[in-house]
Amino acid sequence: MSILLLALLFTGIWSVSSEVVKVVKPEFHVISTEFPVEVILIRDEKIIRSPSMGRISFGGLSEGERIRVNQQIATVTNQTFEGINNQIAIIADSSGVVSFYTDGFEEFLRGRQIGDIDLIEIKNRDFDQYLERRNEGDLIAGGTPIFRVINPFADVNFILFFSKDDVIRLGFELSELESNTIILKDEMNEYRISITNVGFSEESVFCSGRIINPGEDFHNMRRGEFTLVLDSLAGYLISAEAIVYVEGEPGVYIQRRTLTRSSYNWVNVEILGRFSDEVLLTREISGYSVVINPEVL
Repeated sequence: MSILLLALLFTGIWSVSSEVVKVVKPEFHVISTEFPVEVILIRDEKIIRSPSMGRISFGGLSEGERIRVNQQIATVTNQTFEGINNQIAIIADSSGVVSFYTDGFEEFLRGRQIGDIDLIEIKNRDFDQYLERRNEGDLIAGGTPIFRVINPFADVNFILFFSKDDVIRLGFELSELESNTIILKDEMNEYRISITNVGFSEESVFCSGRIINPGEDFHNMRRGEFTLVLDSLAGYLISAEAIVYVEGEPGVYIQRRTLTRSSYNWVNVEILGRFSDEVLLTREISGYSVVINPEVL
C-alpha cells in the first residue's frame, strides 16, 4: 500500500510539473544595427585631355571598354589655314577601363591627406552639375577632358557621411567603426568595408576607408545612398527570463524528452546581446526546447 501511495504521489507531481513547465524552441535570428549613409566613391582615375582643338572621333571605342597602354583611343581632327585636315591621335598612357563621363573629381584627392580636404565642400558638391560627356564629332578645345581611365585593380576608397543623431539614437561608440569590418549594402549587394578615419563635419559624422570586395560594381559611380551595417549578431533569440545564473555563469534549462518522460538540464550559454526583454544566445541550444519559466523547476 505504501508503494502504491508513493507511485500515485509521484505521478501526480509529475503531471503537475509537466503542465506548468513552459518550453519553446528558440528561433534563429540575425540582428544588426543599420542606418542610412551617403557615400562618395573615389578610385584611381586619370583624365585624358584633348591635345588640340578639333572634332573628336572615338573609332568605335565604347563606354566601359578595357584599354591598354599605347593604344590609340581617339582622334582629333582640325583644319589648317590651307584647308588641310590635320589628324592627331590620342594615345593611352595607362591601361584600365575607359569612361566618356568626367565630373572634375577624378584627381581631386591625388597626393592629399584627409585632413587637407574640405569635407563640407565634398558633402555639398553637386556632382551631376559637373558631369560631362564627350560625343562623337564634338568640337572641343585643346586641354578639354575627354576620357577618364579607371584602374580596375586599385582599391575603391570612399568618404561617407551620416547624421550625428544616428549615433545617439542607436547608442554606439564611434570607436566601433574603426575596430570592426563593417558591411555597406544597397538593394542588390553587400560590400565589406574597412574604416580608417572617423571625424565630424558640421552636423554629420564622416568616415573614410576602402571597400574590401572587388570594386567592379562601382564603375562610373561617384555618389550613392547605402545602408551601413555596423554589427551583425547571429544566434537564438529567447526571453530574458529563461536565463538562470549558476556561480555567476549564464545558462538555460533545456528539455530532453523520451517516450515516457522529460528531463531538464542546465547548460551554459553565451549571451551575444540584449534586446529589450529578450537575449540573443549562441547556437549551443540548437534543436532543443528551452524552459522559459525556470522558477518552477
